[in-house]
Amino acid sequence: MNGITKTARAFVPSHITGFFAAHRQEEPRLAGSVGCGLCLSLGATTTIESAPEIHDTEIFLNGARSEAPVSRYVVEKLVKEPVRVKTELSMPLGAGFGASGAGALGCAYALNSCFNLGLTANGAAAVAHEAEVTFRTGLGDVIAQNAGGLVVRLQPGAPGTGRIDRIPVPTMPISYVVHGPLSTSQVLSDEKTMTAVNLAGEAALKELLKRPTFTNFLQLSRRFTVQSGLASDWALEAIEAVEAAGGMAGMIMLGDAVFAFGGGSAEALRTFGEVHTTTISQRGANLD
Repeated sequence: MNGITKTARAFVPSHITGFFAAHRQEEPRLAGSVGCGLCLSLGATTTIESAPEIHDTEIFLNGARSEAPVSRYVVEKLVKEPVRVKTELSMPLGAGFGASGAGALGCAYALNSCFNLGLTANGAAAVAHEAEVTFRTGLGDVIAQNAGGLVVRLQPGAPGTGRIDRIPVPTMPISYVVHGPLSTSQVLSDEKTMTAVNLAGEAALKELLKRPTFTNFLQLSRRFTVQSGLASDWALEAIEAVEAAGGMAGMIMLGDAVFAFGGGSAEALRTFGEVHTTTISQRGANLD
């Protein structure tokens, strides 16, 4: 860092949801979701640079200029001068890995550091959550990504307002295959779909709290995949193939993708697309 250009960098893990129920509120910081999901070591690295030579904030995603409205919202909320934002994603886009939340949260952390804003972790993350809710790109990723691990979302809302707990788990391998993107905003806007989703999600959370274990999370995610009505035929076939190979699997919410653990799950998924394996991230959002 020199006297002219200030810079800061943050890393945020990806987050996949196994089951959820949406909670709408007019106030974005009160809106959110309950449910359970995993943070993964795939993530977003966001660098903020002060840029006195430019007139409008520039945002780059994987090296390409991007509108990135969710991250731009965070910038405009937190600082009054243009900045240069560079986000590198190691996760799939539009597949339920919380990419927009990770970018927004990393942006908030890095801005807080770069401009010495004096925000707590929850204070910075609350702005990212507000951006996600405003643009309907997510409801519960940010509060989970702020913590890391296997996160149970107990009460909806932004970090500092919502309430979470964690189920202790080792850093285990998780395999996944992505079939295609799924529009989060379209699903969240479909009232009929969301009625079924919320009923199934609330029931799954109630069951998880009776026995909060990793295995129970996987079993309930599988059940939610069916009961929510969100799963495509290929996803159900992929889950059944994993189970036949001795593993456990569920659909990633909200994305046309499947995650799996144990047995011969990675090999079983190969029939359905390119298989990737990552690990559970115990770290939440942090400054690099």
